[in-house]
Amino acid sequence: MPVIRIVDKPHTTFEGTFRDNELAASLLPNGKLGKLIYSTSSSRGTFVIDAALVDEVASMAKGYLFDGKKDLDGQKTAENWIFRLKYATAGRTVVALPYGNPDERLLKSIAPGELQYYLKYAKLSLESILGRPVVAERGWGSGSSRLGNQMKSDYRDNRRLLTGLSTITTSLEVSTTRARLAIFMNPLLSRKEQAFYSYQENLAVAAVSNRLKVIPGRYQITSSSAKLPITLINNFETASVVSLSLIPLNARISVENINNISIASRSRQQILVPVNVNVQGETLVLAQFVNSEGQPVGKISKLNITSTVIDSRVTWFTTSAAILLLLGAIAQSVRRFRRHRSLTSE
Repeated sequence: MPVIRIVDKPHTTFEGTFRDNELAASLLPNGKLGKLIYSTSSSRGTFVIDAALVDEVASMAKGYLFDGKKDLDGQKTAENWIFRLKYATAGRTVVALPYGNPDERLLKSIAPGELQYYLKYAKLSLESILGRPVVAERGWGSGSSRLGNQMKSDYRDNRRLLTGLSTITTSLEVSTTRARLAIFMNPLLSRKEQAFYSYQENLAVAAVSNRLKVIPGRYQITSSSAKLPITLINNFETASVVSLSLIPLNARISVENINNISIASRSRQQILVPVNVNVQGETLVLAQFVNSEGQPVGKISKLNITSTVIDSRVTWFTTSAAILLLLGAIAQSVRRFRRHRSLTSE
């Protein structure tokens, strides 16, 4: 049986804005993607589909803007194509590619555990649009994507951040961004387009990770023990339960981790963290969220703490001296008053 591949390069940014309007022309009956499903012979084969592409078409079908204007013709073309895709695939085997159609060989070399996530996400997405079960298996991808070492390194860092966040929040924004990370590995992209999507990926992950964080700050401590007001932010639409790791980079202060902090959705919360001063001076504390398995999650925030503790004996001496000076001043004033009174009486 022939294999019909429904694949293309991405046409939207990470925010969902259409970069071009080439997809609308491709979906027409005589277009590249239109021919694959409008042809009567195509309905006899196995369909291998990139769910990310179908998601873009579904987004077009709901109405979209290009160059600041609504494209009603493109919207209707997308609606017709989705309808025809459902008809052409009815009763046929449909295989979902890993979401975004990444180079599977490359992906397995830099993040083998993430391939299964892309397959699962693609299966759920495609089944939702087609309204029927589909198969999600490895080995159906084709083509190679050559990436530079910097892009690979950025991908590893971004994936680590998002997989960590997914353990402490159920936000759809995290899961969707995580799925779209693979898009820049699409073999159909040019080098320039790879660079564009890699840059977009970095911006998107930075924005997402910034939604759940510890606010960095500077603190001044003037006693041997204090409670630091540390601010936590959760700008996701779902609540989270986290623990907070606090690591001082020297022994001047002692501080313990805080466990099981509940942070409401769309909220800013302040917690009081006990701190004991061992030696005066400056200390940098690294603050980072920790999940239920004890794994660090998200980016590290820096808390700069300066302790200038005054010894109790110095405080007693200073206070006593101040009292003696005050008493002396009062005595001197009394003597002046008596002397003045004595002179006036004469």
